[in-house]
Amino acid sequence: MAGNKRGKRAPPLVDLFLIPVKCSALARMYPVAVPHVSRFALAAVLFSPLVAAYFQVNSPTAGTQWVNGETYPMSWTKGVLDGIDTFDIELSRMTHDGLQFVAKDVPSTAGSVNVMLQDVPAGDDYFLLFLNSTHGVMYANSARFTILDSSSTSNTTGLKVDATKPTVTVSGGPDPTAVFATTFPPSANGVVAIHSWTAHALGMLSIVSLGLVGGALTVL
Repeated sequence: MAGNKRGKRAPPLVDLFLIPVKCSALARMYPVAVPHVSRFALAAVLFSPLVAAYFQVNSPTAGTQWVNGETYPMSWTKGVLDGIDTFDIELSRMTHDGLQFVAKDVPSTAGSVNVMLQDVPAGDDYFLLFLNSTHGVMYANSARFTILDSSSTSNTTGLKVDATKPTVTVSGGPDPTAVFATTFPPSANGVVAIHSWTAHALGMLSIVSLGLVGGALTVL
């Protein structure tokens, strides 16, 4: 029988690439076996959400005081390439049940929306929720702030209202039968949706390209 000829050892098809996978129940770290050729693509997939998934509510800040009968800015800063073209805003309290529906389908590129308060119950435990109310997906929430009666004086200064931004009027307390005080039209974010789709396509193309490059380097 002829002797076996030994050539170069082929690169392993599977290599242990340790990825920290956090289990909420056990809080343990598990090694995950990942194909060697997909390391570059996998890294792009794992880390891209960390860059894109950013949603920060800038106003109101902690301790802010709003007074009934006045208009105040609600502002935010959001990441790109996260697919959030519009969102909804709701007003919630920590110690009371019920929500107040402020605005629906707010264009994320607006950056801010003004809110005018009319006979909203006074309290120091209010939060603004930025979410997709249809699917129940929370994006961000404001810091805790206060709403005062119309006869009170706010100790918060420097809250400038941008007159070029739309104003939403919120009246009364929570009402489960109420609808959103304002619903923005789809035309307000049509261009944003196209831009977002293009950005997603470019992002996926980049990930695929990284995977092909990683595979080529492995074979070589």
